[in-house]
Amino acid sequence: MDFVPHDKDTINEMLNTIGVKSFDELYQDIPKDLQLDKLNLPEGLSEPDILRELETLSQKNSLYSSSFLGAGCYYHYIPSLVDFVISRSEFYTSYTPYQAEVSQGILQASFEYQSIITRITQMEVANASMYDGSTALAEAVIMATYITGKKKVLLMEGIHPEYVEVVKTYCWGHDILHEIVSDDTFLSKLSDDVAAILFQSPNFFGEIADVSEMVKKIREKSPKCLIIQSMTDPTCLGILKPPGETDIDIFIAEGQSFGISPSLGGPGLGIFTAKKKYLRKMPGRLIGKTKEINGEKEGFILTLQAREQHIRREKAISNICTNQSLCSLAALIFLVSLGKTGLRELAIQNFQKATHVKQKLEDIPEFSILNKKPTYNEFLVKCPNIDDFLNQCKQADLLPPLKISNYFPEMKDIALVCVTEMNSSTDIKKFVRTALISSQSKNWRD
Repeated sequence: MDFVPHDKDTINEMLNTIGVKSFDELYQDIPKDLQLDKLNLPEGLSEPDILRELETLSQKNSLYSSSFLGAGCYYHYIPSLVDFVISRSEFYTSYTPYQAEVSQGILQASFEYQSIITRITQMEVANASMYDGSTALAEAVIMATYITGKKKVLLMEGIHPEYVEVVKTYCWGHDILHEIVSDDTFLSKLSDDVAAILFQSPNFFGEIADVSEMVKKIREKSPKCLIIQSMTDPTCLGILKPPGETDIDIFIAEGQSFGISPSLGGPGLGIFTAKKKYLRKMPGRLIGKTKEINGEKEGFILTLQAREQHIRREKAISNICTNQSLCSLAALIFLVSLGKTGLRELAIQNFQKATHVKQKLEDIPEFSILNKKPTYNEFLVKCPNIDDFLNQCKQADLLPPLKISNYFPEMKDIALVCVTEMNSSTDIKKFVRTALISSQSKNWRD
């Protein structure tokens, strides 16, 4: 498609209309050292040439036959129905409806999404989605401080490190104190000035906590402290006890695993749920179902959205004014396609396959599993030489697991391995054989 820029007469007409003599005057507030005199761009190409150029660039991509990488973004099966529905123009062109009641289709989709999320989490209310899991967790912190009137939160070890960084940024902007605590110290750190305690289960290392027991201890020590649980792969809800059954106050999750392609790491989907009594402090928006004042005709409405988000931003609990409509629709279609039994089967396969790989790696010399608790589809493995192991995976056409020292420098030669239902028995055998080769090459070097 050709791009026809404005001619000089049109540009001068626009500048005169706004009372500016030149572009330099228009940009006078931008420091000179940040202004570009000229963009270093090549000459334009014809359509056949640009397609040829893009095809050449695409050949630089590495497409692996199977993935053993997780760490917050996961390869799960996506039913064909998901892409079919979200590719319809009435959905992929829809955005946040500012004249909400006119947009009945997208409102109904959001309402159904909320309904299915509350069902699988057993939480009382869910909003119409947020940007991603990390910002949802940060918004939960802000929400907790408004509910309790306190300005300190505790973050338990094991929360995704990128989520922690986002929470720290939000805390800095709101003058909220935060402290990282361990499994051994979190109870001793609870006090009357703590608004909330945050934890992740399954955590960043794949470990599943005894949530019921943890909540019981927190309630006994600090009854008014809010408990916030996060999750990066909620497919585990197919087999694990939902947060609503463990007395969690606010539950958030990254919904990418629900029918959204990993792509290049995004987009994500922020799942946000809470107890009903905290409904009016929730960020984002809530869609409801109602009837006509004089009649029985049903419709969908924007039930809750604080106007402060738009007109009194300094008084707003949250300035989140949008939601991930298309991503939440993908999650809805994914969950409807699988149903309760399908989600359970998916979760069982994740658990069983990961357990099988753990057992196989444990039998290889120089490899050892470091997790002390039960895990869901991810686990830590100590390797003889992490770089050699990752290179062997690439040579075997496998997307290698995460080198955990990228986040925790002190954790040398440790990989975070992820196994999902997408890893076939052939893939798993190849992965285990790759680990064996890495172990043998270590012995040869010695």
